[in-house]
Amino acid sequence: MYLPRNSNPQKKIEIMKFKIKLAKLVQKSKPLWATYSFFRAIYLFVFRPNRIKTVIDPAFHGWGLTSITSPPWDGGGTNLLAQNFSRADALLKTLVQEKKFVLSQFKHMSAADEMKFLGELNWRHYMVYWSSAYAVKNTESAIKNFAECGVCDGLTIFYAITAAKDLNQQYAAYLYDAWDGLREDLLLDSEKYSAGNYAYLNVASTQKNLRIFDANNLFFNKGYIPESFDAANNPSKIVWLHIDLNGALPTVFALNFFWDRLEEGGLILFDDYAHPGFKDTQNAVDEWMQSKKGTLLHLPTGQAII
Repeated sequence: MYLPRNSNPQKKIEIMKFKIKLAKLVQKSKPLWATYSFFRAIYLFVFRPNRIKTVIDPAFHGWGLTSITSPPWDGGGTNLLAQNFSRADALLKTLVQEKKFVLSQFKHMSAADEMKFLGELNWRHYMVYWSSAYAVKNTESAIKNFAECGVCDGLTIFYAITAAKDLNQQYAAYLYDAWDGLREDLLLDSEKYSAGNYAYLNVASTQKNLRIFDANNLFFNKGYIPESFDAANNPSKIVWLHIDLNGALPTVFALNFFWDRLEEGGLILFDDYAHPGFKDTQNAVDEWMQSKKGTLLHLPTGQAII
């Protein structure tokens, strides 16, 4: 709704409150209607007619995002990086369908639901692929060292390594994960609900998922951060760091360990930065950044880049 600049501020606030209440009512009433999208469309038609398309035919919907704008992997454009990402994404999905890449997190999903969910992660994976390509192109080392803290099944590092290979770049990937349940003593009080999560992970399964890459370039470091750093095969320099540790304390431990190893032009990508339930991680990263030269970019996916 358009309001002239000389509108009564209090009236504007009241109108906004009404719109918020109406939006909440529509959301809560979803089970009462056979087609929620229809009623949501009516709401947008009244209050945001220019956004009606986002409900009826969004270009992308998933992982907390709904957008009418064309995503980079759609439309057959001339952007080479986007084209390469599309091929990488298609390969990953083919491997999953053929059971050559097993996603243990989604093992209870049907094959169709698994593909649907992977499609909903496209923006996440595009940012992984793009950030890896950026780091490769903007650093000077002959061999690009990647580090990932929180590897799980290897889904993220698959896109990162593929980006390096698509640029004909030599690489090495240093992978850190407990491949076991989250440890309670490494979680803040607000995070302890997740203690024991991911106990189903298995490093051998991850190694099998990543067997399409040269095993000599992959270093699997099993253990809990920060203790695992003492016994791990660690790189002296890195160009790209991905942190997906589901906890504020290990996230800061990883930042402290790798910050001085990050090459000029390299970057850090966070997975959990702004997702529900990870506010303490976001606060910890923000506080840590206050004394650093880098610039943090909060992405609409909930990820963040330094």
